[in-house]
Amino acid sequence: MTEIRAIHRFFPVGQGLFAAGSVEFWPPQPKPRRNINLPGQTKPAPIGPYRWVYDCGSSSGKHLVTNAITDLKRTCNGDKIDLLTLSHFHNDHINGAVELLNKIGAKTVMLPWAPLWRRLMIGFEQGLQASDPEMLFYVDPVQYFVQEAGDGFEQVLFVLPSEGEGPPFLTDPTAFPEPPEDGDEPDKPSGHGQPVSYGDLEGAYGHLDHRVRILRPGEAIAVYRVWEFLPYNDPVTEQDDPFDFVGKVDSYRGALLNGNEDERQNALDDLRALFEAIFGYGAKMNNVSLMLYGGAVGNWTGRRGRIYFYRNHVRNSRFYEAHETRGAILLTGDGNLKDPEKWESLTTYLDVRRAMRTSVFQVPHHGARANWHDGLAALASPMTSIFSSDPRHSYGHPHAEVLRDFWPFGAVQVDQQAGFSVRIHLER
Repeated sequence: MTEIRAIHRFFPVGQGLFAAGSVEFWPPQPKPRRNINLPGQTKPAPIGPYRWVYDCGSSSGKHLVTNAITDLKRTCNGDKIDLLTLSHFHNDHINGAVELLNKIGAKTVMLPWAPLWRRLMIGFEQGLQASDPEMLFYVDPVQYFVQEAGDGFEQVLFVLPSEGEGPPFLTDPTAFPEPPEDGDEPDKPSGHGQPVSYGDLEGAYGHLDHRVRILRPGEAIAVYRVWEFLPYNDPVTEQDDPFDFVGKVDSYRGALLNGNEDERQNALDDLRALFEAIFGYGAKMNNVSLMLYGGAVGNWTGRRGRIYFYRNHVRNSRFYEAHETRGAILLTGDGNLKDPEKWESLTTYLDVRRAMRTSVFQVPHHGARANWHDGLAALASPMTSIFSSDPRHSYGHPHAEVLRDFWPFGAVQVDQQAGFSVRIHLER
């Protein structure tokens, strides 16, 4: 018998998002050589865990993220996160990322690829000035992480727009990994994606090519050959640009990416003034969000699982029924699922058979009506629907109509006081 043990967890950060989890694989008993059964033979040690994080931020209070990072660090046993995914570039999803990299670290930081002009628009929309240290993230995210986190990460993986077909859906794992030899550490996946010159990717000379990789359309991240993470970068996110803001950014590209600090700040000052003149204060540019599916490869049977609810540090739990066999998670960040066509595009890329395996579904944009359409809950049909938001916040998330739609599908509110996690055991 082989087994996968997965954890999906949402931390109580209020208006924001901080999800994490792990995947552990228990390999089958090795076949005895020459058909000789040795007395006292024990089951092989597990491979893993492979640890992941999706977003790390809050607008309800930075201390909430700090507390969650401290909590997560206790479970990492000194190991780095294997995969840190940032869905998009808004403060309530990323303002704890540097702290996480410095306190825990990550082997791979995965970001949706967005061109320079679009990143700048998102930064300006949030009110950032040229002198703000965070503005460097929008100019050059790799250099920003180098400056702020140093050795806290090993590589940045950019996910290109998810055009065309997604990875094939496999009915069986490609192969079970061999158990490690005695005394050896389990071989964890590394080096996701393909190497690329950052200069070629960004259109300027750039820096630190050896720490930059790309994930092309149709590629997934394989974990121990029994689990996969499949990102989806919505390709239909083009911003209207009637006054050629893109062309203006291109004219400053050299100063922004290769210039000194003064040259960069002067370029940013000019572009910010141009942005305000063209789009006005309060323009909404949140049209990038990297969604992430995580699930088992092949057909597995759900043996048992346990759901944990946290409120004010008091934990309650319950077992779920053995017939729950799906075990996958679908994280949407602030993704746009405002009409059935958006959902169809997502599930076509994932393959509807993956989407049907979703047990835990993070409702997009904290339950905002603008990113949802009536009937979305029935299409997703999860066992648990997570609303990561702060109902007391001025945004008023989740909106009532969205909550009503997901209420029959295990709606769970994660806020400043309440967290959620689920442990899932799959076997074959």
